[in-house]
Amino acid sequence: MADDTRSPRKPHEYGLLTNGHVSSEYFTQHPCKQTEFDKLYQYSKPQKLALRKRIAKSGRCQPGKTIVSLFPILDWLPKYEWKENTINDIVSGFTVAIMHIPQGMAYALLGGVPAIVGLYMAFFPVLLYVLMGTSRHVSMGTFAVVCMMASKSVLTYSDTQSTTHQMMNGTGFNTTGPTVVLANNHSTGYTPVQVATAVCFVVGLWQVLLGICRLGVLSVLLSDTLVSGFTTGAAIHVLTSQVKNLLGVKVPRHNGPLKIIYTYIDIIQNIGQVNPIAIGISAVSIIFLSLYNEVIKPRINKKLPVPLPIELIAVIAGTLVSMYCNLNVDYKVTIVGEVPTGLPEPNLPPLSLLPNLLVDGLVIAIVAFSVNMSMASIFARKLNYGIDANQELLASGASNILGSFFSCLPFAASLSRSLIQQAVGGKTQLASVVSCLLLLLVLLLIGPFFEPLPNCVLASIVVVALKGMFMQMKDLPVIWRQSPFDGMIWLTTFLAVVLLDIDYGLGLGVALSLLCVLIMGQRPQVCRLGQVPNTQIYLDINRYQAASEIPGIRIVQVAGGLHFANKEHVRRKVYRLIGEMPENDTKDMIVKDPAKTYEQTDVLEKTDGDSTTLMLETTQVRCIILDMMSVCFVDPSAIKILVTMYKDLKGRGLTFCLADCSATVHERMMHCNFFDDFPDSQVFPSVHDAVLYAQQSTKS
Repeated sequence: MADDTRSPRKPHEYGLLTNGHVSSEYFTQHPCKQTEFDKLYQYSKPQKLALRKRIAKSGRCQPGKTIVSLFPILDWLPKYEWKENTINDIVSGFTVAIMHIPQGMAYALLGGVPAIVGLYMAFFPVLLYVLMGTSRHVSMGTFAVVCMMASKSVLTYSDTQSTTHQMMNGTGFNTTGPTVVLANNHSTGYTPVQVATAVCFVVGLWQVLLGICRLGVLSVLLSDTLVSGFTTGAAIHVLTSQVKNLLGVKVPRHNGPLKIIYTYIDIIQNIGQVNPIAIGISAVSIIFLSLYNEVIKPRINKKLPVPLPIELIAVIAGTLVSMYCNLNVDYKVTIVGEVPTGLPEPNLPPLSLLPNLLVDGLVIAIVAFSVNMSMASIFARKLNYGIDANQELLASGASNILGSFFSCLPFAASLSRSLIQQAVGGKTQLASVVSCLLLLLVLLLIGPFFEPLPNCVLASIVVVALKGMFMQMKDLPVIWRQSPFDGMIWLTTFLAVVLLDIDYGLGLGVALSLLCVLIMGQRPQVCRLGQVPNTQIYLDINRYQAASEIPGIRIVQVAGGLHFANKEHVRRKVYRLIGEMPENDTKDMIVKDPAKTYEQTDVLEKTDGDSTTLMLETTQVRCIILDMMSVCFVDPSAIKILVTMYKDLKGRGLTFCLADCSATVHERMMHCNFFDDFPDSQVFPSVHDAVLYAQQSTKS
């Protein structure tokens, strides 16, 4: 190891007083090297457990803790404050159950399955999530984007002839809706409900697998910007899928890129077949819902103990009008159709479809989990409790697997229902239990009442609910001003989702996000530092006018990670800032005097028409200090380039020092035998120590 030839200092030379403290004048007068600093403050590298011991420790199983971690309800239910929270949870559960009815039916049709499936989704998987989920306030069930994504597989692999009459063992489904014709159909002979259960099963398997592998961190791949662009683009798909119901026109469903354009072409071509009654009902429903949400609700919301269930009122009104006016028979208005009473019998999803659904299932699993974690994190931060991302994966996955046996689509958290559940006083997931009990009554007794409900009313509910997603378009100018990278991610994801498809858009958005991170990681900031007079503060001279460079010393700061991908970029930037570049890298002029001091000549070229002006500035630089305070990581390639720089600068008669390396960076250097070629006497715990060393070396 290269080292200083001088003898090591005695303890009193460190400025250590008898009480164990360091003299305040010491560090202002004497440069402290990193080796001395470590010895003075008794540095010791933390010891890691051997691999065998770590495996043994992680493999220990404590049945009690394992069961409680898998079923968090065993932890919070014994602590539940029954007297204080019971009424709040009952009111919250009742309110959310009322919201589940119209939203569940509307979003189920969005997923290509009968409306009753939406109520099943709000019952079966939610019961298991109550036992396994860590969030206390999210309302699980139908979610527009997830249902829309699932509809792609449902419509691709289901038998188009069975869309009119769908049968399941023990429970019959019948809808009077128009037959859906698929472009590029891959019919397998399964009903839409059977395909939906297979999708739900695959999504559950993926989520359980990701949870077991502790991959809850996958949610970070979907940034807020990406999710905003993605959901806004998905809202366009949702709106497009509902136009045919709003107009009462029959059009084929398309899959793949440009399907939105093809859909609108078909609508225009079939515009003569629209149903005026359906258009009228849609217009009245949208105006009624929008008027309440935008004008009436802000004024009366604070005066009501619970929100007015305006969507349920619209559903009941539409059902009564359709019933007494006989809209289906006399005016050919598409209605929900047969709604079976009771609960469906459990059936195994068609396993032969699973290989075809693996990719779509993975995309849906990640999107649904990201939505769940976004909502859960909002409430956890607001109400000061913790959530576990890996446990959320397990809870969602197990719930989806259970739901797949009971005719369900994949479920997810709903923004609107979750906000209402918390706003009306919900304290725990017992509110979801209350909601499930009320929905059970609907399934057992009230379901047939909704059979005459026009589909255009449900489509109107979906369209009005999309306002929040469309309003995200206003975020784009703000995002672009804050960060062009984020603005590009938002716009690219949005356009890809709209023009290509939901899954293609999501994949492209994630890839672009990772590419932007890679680009930013390859360009760490490199700047020159100057000293604030009469202080030990060193600042960027381009940003702080009070800072000035010390004669004969050039201080360069690197901020970011140093690795194989950016090592050459950092080396060139450092050489430019110190004015020393190899001849094949720059046009800068290099002049050395006989005393091996370096005369720096900065060459600035200004071109004005055909004339070129060269401005030369010369200074004497003898020492270069690389401030490593903001370097969080170095790899072996970066360490080699530091050694190369040291040898190159040493050959040019310059002293090269490192300052303020973090403990992890210093340990990595030692692990890579950096100090076999670099003298540890030129590594300092602070920039000021390196400056003192350079000044004393110059004097000597």
